[in-house]
Amino acid sequence: MTHLHDICGIHSFSFTALSDTTCAVSGISSECASLCECLIIPETDMEGRVVVAIADGAFANNETLHSVVLPNSVERIGKRAFAFCRSLFDIRTSAGSRLSYIGDRAFIGCECLSSLSLGHLHNDLVCGKKAFAHCTRLRAVALPMGMTEISEGMFEGCRVLTLVVLPEMLRVIHTAAFSACISLADLALPSSLRQIHDTAFSFCGKLKTLALPEHECIISATAFLDCPAMPDFMKAC
Repeated sequence: MTHLHDICGIHSFSFTALSDTTCAVSGISSECASLCECLIIPETDMEGRVVVAIADGAFANNETLHSVVLPNSVERIGKRAFAFCRSLFDIRTSAGSRLSYIGDRAFIGCECLSSLSLGHLHNDLVCGKKAFAHCTRLRAVALPMGMTEISEGMFEGCRVLTLVVLPEMLRVIHTAAFSACISLADLALPSSLRQIHDTAFSFCGKLKTLALPEHECIISATAFLDCPAMPDFMKAC
């Protein structure tokens, strides 16, 4: 296997300065983009500025990229940063990661991504709309325990998703968050949950049993549209 770190060093990346001490990775040379399989994001640029972000669209539509290793310094992943990287199957962050924001459609259409392990993150991770939508091979998801919202369409169209570990502090599941997750059969809702928005679990044909939180939880009338769980939920409310 050919690895990016064997071919392209720090000089192959492009950077955008955000301040005198911080920067964002904004892309990579066309030569390396066509060869890379493992993308190791540097922690600093050539001027010694710390990499705290991946810019909007930085690596979108890269068809050869298999894995991404993020340094602990990265706090934000921009909109569509890895959108439609159809061969991407591995996103690596460590226990010391400061990642706290993933932008709209950041990983949409990453068809080979099979698992998403973010449970070790200590931040209240915020994700934009459709951040992982249409990752059609995504089977298992673990989210940070301090995360409070599942964003609009976050996992929409993840057709083989079967295992989701929801955050203990979760309060809101937004519109279409799990829409068309047709393989999702069981899900444990945390006691902290307060609201489930329109079509959040629409077209989840295998979802039949789901225990409601014991306290008051506002559930949209269309939250379980065309979903076998809907009658039980509406009766419970």
